[in-house]
Amino acid sequence: MNDSFHELLAGTEDLLRSTASYTGSEIEAARSRLKRQLAEARESAGDWEGAARERARRATAYADEYVHEHAWKSVGVAALVGAVLGCVLMAGNRR
Repeated sequence: MNDSFHELLAGTEDLLRSTASYTGSEIEAARSRLKRQLAEARESAGDWEGAARERARRATAYADEYVHEHAWKSVGVAALVGAVLGCVLMAGNRR
């Protein structure tokens, strides 16, 4: 997703550069709108990235806190998940 958004921004910037020599009030108005929309998109992307980073940081902190408070439960769940995955993989190898 991130790469496609950056490709869109780069393509838009290329379009703006390639049409810089064109004249006419309609083209200038369209270029101005496109520049404004591009700036808004960059700002929104920065906001989204910051919000996602903050959510990931909070989720990590909550998970860390939970594991420290419930260490034996966490070990038990990890062991159970490992055992189930092991059984599934072993059953898959038999076929």
